[in-house]
Amino acid sequence: MRPFHLAFPVSDLNATELFYVHTLGCSIGRRGEHSVNFNFHGHQIVAHLVDSMPDQTDNGRVDGVPPFHFGLVMEYTQWLDFRDDLVAKGVDFRLQPHIRYPGKVGEQATMFLNDPSGNAIEFKSFKNDERLFATADGAEHTTGGGVL
Repeated sequence: MRPFHLAFPVSDLNATELFYVHTLGCSIGRRGEHSVNFNFHGHQIVAHLVDSMPDQTDNGRVDGVPPFHFGLVMEYTQWLDFRDDLVAKGVDFRLQPHIRYPGKVGEQATMFLNDPSGNAIEFKSFKNDERLFATADGAEHTTGGGVL
């Protein structure tokens, strides 16, 4: 699988850099006056400085999950180690580490935190990676794709 790319708004590049490097363990790629690129566990994310942030206060209708968020699906023991590291650092979680949908097809370990600009980031894991795209009836859902 190729790395994904995500650009997101921030209100303070210096605070963003400190958070993504020191809290999340990202390294920095290119940095300009109005943006900074991070290696987000092998994926490229880019913080773009904006004059005003969009309202990110809505906690959504699905288990309090913010409707706009991004994150990673981690291997289970990696997720546990990362959770323990964040707890040791005293991170303030938006949604505490927990198991969502226990005993159901979508059972997953998950946690949410905010970056300094209020962007919600989710880190999740499945004990069985095949459950990532499983449907309520237990089947895996796939979509067709074409070649351009």
